[in-house]
This record gives sequence, C-alpha cells and structure tokens, in this order.
Amino acid sequence: MNPPSGTDGKRFAIVGGRLEDDNSAVYDEMLRITGGRILVFPTASAEPEAVGAETAEVFRSHGFEVEIAAVFGADASLGAQDVAIADQVRRIGHVFFTGGDQAQILAALAPRGAESVVLTAIREVHAAGGLLAGSSAGAAIMSDPMLLGGTSLEAAVHGIADDPAEPGLLVGQGLGFFPFGMIDQHFIKRGRHGRLIVALAATGQRLGFGIDENTALFVEGATARVVGEYGVVLIDLENAEIDDTAGQYDNIRVSYLDDGDAIDLVSRVVSPGSTKRTIAVEDVAYRAPIHTRRHVFGAYTLYDLTARLVLGDPATYTEDCASAFDPRSGTEVSISLARTADTRLWIETSDSGFRMTALDLGMSMTRNVLSAEDCASRQRLQPRRFGAEVSPEAQMVFLGSSPTRSAPEMLAGALELVGKGPVGVLAAASAEPRDVAAEHISLLASQGIAATDLGVTIDTVEFAAQNTELLDQIGKLTGLLVCGGNQIRLVETLLHRGEESALLGAIACAHARGMPLIAASGAASAMSGLMIAGGSSYEALRYGVASDVGHPGLVIQEGVGLFGGGIVDQNLIGGQRLGRLIVACAEESERYGIGVFEDSAVIASHNGARLRATGRDGFVLVEIDTVALELQSDSFVAKGIRLTVLSAGDEADLVDGTIKRCGPSDKAQAILARLIEDIAEDISDLADGHAVMHGISLRMGVAEAASVMIDLECARDEFS
Repeated sequence: MNPPSGTDGKRFAIVGGRLEDDNSAVYDEMLRITGGRILVFPTASAEPEAVGAETAEVFRSHGFEVEIAAVFGADASLGAQDVAIADQVRRIGHVFFTGGDQAQILAALAPRGAESVVLTAIREVHAAGGLLAGSSAGAAIMSDPMLLGGTSLEAAVHGIADDPAEPGLLVGQGLGFFPFGMIDQHFIKRGRHGRLIVALAATGQRLGFGIDENTALFVEGATARVVGEYGVVLIDLENAEIDDTAGQYDNIRVSYLDDGDAIDLVSRVVSPGSTKRTIAVEDVAYRAPIHTRRHVFGAYTLYDLTARLVLGDPATYTEDCASAFDPRSGTEVSISLARTADTRLWIETSDSGFRMTALDLGMSMTRNVLSAEDCASRQRLQPRRFGAEVSPEAQMVFLGSSPTRSAPEMLAGALELVGKGPVGVLAAASAEPRDVAAEHISLLASQGIAATDLGVTIDTVEFAAQNTELLDQIGKLTGLLVCGGNQIRLVETLLHRGEESALLGAIACAHARGMPLIAASGAASAMSGLMIAGGSSYEALRYGVASDVGHPGLVIQEGVGLFGGGIVDQNLIGGQRLGRLIVACAEESERYGIGVFEDSAVIASHNGARLRATGRDGFVLVEIDTVALELQSDSFVAKGIRLTVLSAGDEADLVDGTIKRCGPSDKAQAILARLIEDIAEDISDLADGHAVMHGISLRMGVAEAASVMIDLECARDEFS
C-alpha cells in the first residue's frame, strides 16, 4: 500500500483517552489551532448530557468558547440529519468527540454506511482547516478500518471475531479521516500492541499508531507531533513475515515517540524533541534482561521493556521478552523486543523525569498452545532458583512494619529461627543505612542476638563482588535481616544494573541451604518477583498501573524474586492497601497476594507455598481467579476474588488451597470486615454488600470463617 501524499493541511488532535483536566499542553495546542472555538460531540458516551456538560466546562476553563452538538442518546441519528446542527458545525468550524463507545458515533453519523448531513458538514470544515479532535472512542473513529473492541490476548489467541459475544478482536468501518494508518488508544496503559498487530495484519494495513492516555498526536498537514504525559507507539508491518495459522509474526518494526517528538507522516522521518540527546556510557542502567515473569499485555510492560533496552548495555543486553497466558485455551503468547542495526535511541533526563525516543526496534509475536503439563507448570509457584535448589525447610519472614517501631510479638517468631546469631543486617533500602543498621543491631542485641552490619549500599555493591571475606561471611550467618525503606533502592542494589549482584547470589545460596531471611516493611515487598513500588488503593482502582512513581496509579516493578508465592505488600491496614494488592495481582495475573498487617509477620517455607501467621494480627491472603479476569479492555473486572484473613498461628498451603486454623476466627473475621470497609471507603459507603462510586463497583458475598468472595469492577472508560 502506497503511503498517502499528505492531508492537504488538515488538522487533527488525536487523544489516547483519559485526557486530564489539567493537561494544559494539550488544551493549549487545541486553543492555538482553533482560535478558542470548539463544538463538543458527546455521542459515544453512555451519559452524554453529563459528559457533554463536564467536557464543555473543562474547555471553558482553558479559554474556549464551547457549544454542545445535540447528536446523542436515543435520537442521535435524527440529530445527525438536523440541518441546524450541520450549520452549527460550519459556524464553529472545529469539533471534539468524547470517549465512550465508538460504534455509537458510527451508528449516528453514518448509519448503514450512509453519511449524514452533520458528517458531511464535519468533513467540509475539516477540509477547510478546522480541527478534528477526539479522545478514546473519539480517536478510534479517525481511521478506517476501525478497532471496535477486544484485548491483545484475545486477538493473539483467537484472531478476528465476527460475533461480539465471542472472544477475539472486533474490527469495523471507521470514518476514514486519518489516511496514514490505523489508530488505537489507551495504548501502552492497556497493553494493546498485540491487538494492533493482529488488526493491521488482518486488514492489510501497514502502519498503526498507538496513542497512550493523557497524550495527543497533533497533525497539521503531513507533520505529526506528540504532546502529553506519555507517548505514541508506531507499529510497522511493511516488511513483517506473518503466518497467522502458526501464530507467528516476525520482523515487525516498533518505534516509540515521546512528548516533543515529531514525524513526517509521508517520509517517516522522525525529529526527536530538542531537549533529547544520544545515550552516553554513564546512562547505561541495565546489563541483563528482566528476571521475573511479566504479563506482556499488562499495563506499561511494553514501555518498561523499551526503556530497559534504551538504557541497556549494547554489549550484553540487546533483547528482552515477556509473555501472557490464556488459561481458558491453554495458550501462551510471547513477544520479544530487540535492538536492530537500524535502531536509534535518544533520552532526556531532567527534573521533569525520564523521556525517551526509540526508533526501529524489532519485535516478534508467537502463539503456542501448551500441553496440560506445561499449563499446570505455567500456573505453579515459581521463585527464582539463583542456581541453587532451595531447601523446603528454608524459611522467609515478612514483617508488616519496622521492627524498631512495632510491638515485640511481631519479631518473636522470626527470632526463634535465628538463635543467638550471628545475624547479618542489610540496610541498603534506607537513605541512612549506617544509622538504620545500628538501630536494628541494637534491637537484636537487646534480645541476646549477635548481629553485624553488612555495610553494602547501592553505591558499594559492585565492590562487594571482590570482597570474598564478606561473601564467605554471609554463608556462615544464622539469619539475615533486611531493613525496610525504599524497596526500589533495595532492588536496584541487589539486581544492580539489571544483573544479579554477587551479594544477591551469596544471599540466595545461603538461604537455599536453610539460612532464614527476614524482610521488614518495604523490603518484604521487594522479595517477590513482582513488587508494588507505589500508589494507593484508590489510584490502583481509578488509574490502574502507572509506569513509574511520578504518575498517578499503581507502580509495579521487578522485585528480587527470592519469594515465589505471590506478590507481597505490608502496612496493610494502616495504609489501606488491600485494594492495590488485589489490582496488582489481577493486572499481572498473579494468583496470590500476601498482605501483612502491622505488628505482624508471615513465615513462609517450601518455596513460599506454606505460610504461617505470627505476631499481633496476621495477614490477608488474596486469591485471584485468573479465568474470571477481564483486563486491557475498557473495564477492570476481577470476579471471584477470595480474601482470607489468617490470625497468629493459622497456616495456609498455597498448593492444595487449605487453611488450618489454630483457634477461633472471630478476631480474623473482624479484621476482614474492616478491610472490606476500607475498600468501600475509597469508593463509596458500603450498603447491602454493594458499593459504587465513579464507575467502581464492589460486590461481596457472605463472609464465613474469616473468608469471603468478592467481585471488583472499575469501568475505566468512564474516565476517558
């Protein structure tokens, strides 16, 4: 297919959804282009009158004169034939389509393919230089064909679907305003690269534009510019080798354009933003691929893999991969991303945060149906082995809060495991490691336990590789206490530049032989393969996963991986963190989450499969039904979540799913009720087991023996 020669000066503002009210950069660009006049079409919305009024008010706050087109609701198709509304379009000259269901826009403006008088007027003003703008569904309509629905995993497993009730990708007719390729939105946030690849291949298109949330692609003539919070992904299939029957897509080219970047849509020449620079040796942050299993279509997984390769050592780290598993069909989909001979990279590091431009990375996507044995293995607990078989008796202790500021009973069970010492203390998570280590050593001394500061921080961990005396010392310890603090700093110490440090190797080997490992507070979160690094429960439900701590939402990053039982979180009651733990497990298709309460601990053995509660209150076990998940769609839906609170002495076996109580569950039942109330407080007042606010819904079954099944849903398209 030959590329179009241009758009004859036509202007677009194509927004990837969730356009925040305070995104002045995007609104200011639209203000410049339109001269301050805009006509809002809330046609796609399920609540068009409310959404239209809210959208108009936001535009007014940015200096616009705004009117609303009465093309919505049951009479939308009639409104689209109203000559007065067509005249309104011509008088104002610039239009904006809100989010919602893009099929409703097509049904109103072009019923059964016949153009309405309003659509004709829109094409006229657009051809005359008027701005055609839209967010989410309002962006999807720009191209033809148009994506109508379906997730990346559904698309990769089932291909194109003809029936909306069946799993697969839905593709239909769009309005064809944008001639350069297919548009997709909420792109990186909802992991839509798989579905765009399948859609392009199925429709014979060459180029796809995946625009992320709170970000716009502004087009004026043949020049496109990226403005906003994240960026735009270009997927190029011009030279791709595709065997859909075998589920193999090779030689795909992928580029990431960030805020400030521009591209000539005819020549495909990219101009990085003026503040970006090429990568220097000192910018290298990773020397090895990601160690833990990420959901390849999870939120920002593609962004994270791209960023790692951008900051990777070209001598040792040029390719990475991740996968997703569909438990319904037993199918695994894998995607690899690699530098090529044509790859070009730029970055920006400033007070405003990390920015990158990555051109012509290579991508492949593979679909494989697994055997029953492989399916079972895919869903089993999988800690990292670190080259050593871990003794079933090796125990790991997660402390729900700092031992220096918590009730003495929290530590009691852990201290029984280490005897009289010597215990090593690692305070690499702390900003003041010497003082924090000394404080913990003093605490242990008060209990008659000898302890020593390992003295390793992120600044000294590379020197530890040559310190054979230190590495030998670790093998002789009766236990290791990892102090709390910033878990990101701890992981970057132990997995230094993406590689397993000599310190981590020594710790893993000692633990495999039976040395107890005690992780306090934030360090407990770091022991999982996937780590919660930031975000509140409300942010997790409202926004889902964010790429880093500088953006609203739940931040999930690679953890150390010594614990394979699930995702760990701590400070659970005081921090009201159950909601974010549920979302983290669901977004990454991780079956179990372990939320440790303050003044409490969890003692894990048998590679994380057996858990025992100790301390004052215990922990909550989150179990996700991966078959009942609906992710990367316009809604977050996790049904059949089981929450179980275990009090001190209670035990859980994650292999056979049994819970062993050592006494009455009254206390645990009361804590469970409080946890549910905390989730409901984030979204609404709990009433009759059903809470709803801002599109978030919680449905709760009857709690028995401190265990309850809940359904949690968030219609994130409400925020588009």
